[in-house]
Amino acid sequence: MAIRSNGARTLSSLERGWFGIVAWLRRIATPDVVVQDRQYSTRFVCENAQAAYRAVSLWTKEEGTMAWLDGQLRPGDRFLDVGANIGIYTLAAAHRVGPQGRVYAVEPNKPNAVVLMQNVAANGFQDRIDVIAIPLTDAREIAVFNYTSLKASDSGSQFGSTVRDGQGQSFVPVASELCLGVSVDELLDSAAIQPPDLVKIDVDGIEHKILQGMARLLTAARRPRSVQVELNVGEHEAIEGLMASYGYRLDHRHLTAIGMKRKAAGVPMAQIAHNAVFVPAD
Repeated sequence: MAIRSNGARTLSSLERGWFGIVAWLRRIATPDVVVQDRQYSTRFVCENAQAAYRAVSLWTKEEGTMAWLDGQLRPGDRFLDVGANIGIYTLAAAHRVGPQGRVYAVEPNKPNAVVLMQNVAANGFQDRIDVIAIPLTDAREIAVFNYTSLKASDSGSQFGSTVRDGQGQSFVPVASELCLGVSVDELLDSAAIQPPDLVKIDVDGIEHKILQGMARLLTAARRPRSVQVELNVGEHEAIEGLMASYGYRLDHRHLTAIGMKRKAAGVPMAQIAHNAVFVPAD
């Protein structure tokens, strides 16, 4: 249905009523997903099946990530979630840090950030989650943020690049916008965030640059006690070397559900994207 105008009229009562009906149908047709996570109950607003999948597979899509959060987060902790998407791990962390803790959820993809904020509100977590809807990188710069999709819960969009997953595979953006990117160290310098106790980085491509932009945090006296980074194909050695230069050692690796299937099919570990958890060497 298209409403046509020469730009010199107002909406008729019938047209206004139609928009009201559409809005009502959208509200009742968008299901909430409620996930029982240990002793915590979490509500997700799911506009599509992919968002619902992320929610219902909380403990299986990335079993290692949830085990890490569940085992490492403490009440009162601060958690930095870089690449929060619609907030699956953001909300899980918010339960565990409690009202005295803080979660910083970084998600520059605007459709994802809107749903992320809806999920924060749906769970009453405005008191403990800060949404940061700008890209992180190694230093302040203005560059193009390229979208792989405008559908909420999609991933792979990139700041300053059209290459995702570290495999040299380019994509044609469906949309783009000019953004200011900043570093984690700049966020800390401006007191926008406080030093986190745990950090998760999963952005499908520029993890190395983001780590370079948090050099002062990772070498400070009060530094994160654990950092999980997605290692894309071709980036394993570079990121492990960078973390070693900051005084961190590799504690363990874990695969996503997709990675487990690839490993079972005989694909070498070097050819599988996976998560690596680093801890201070001393």
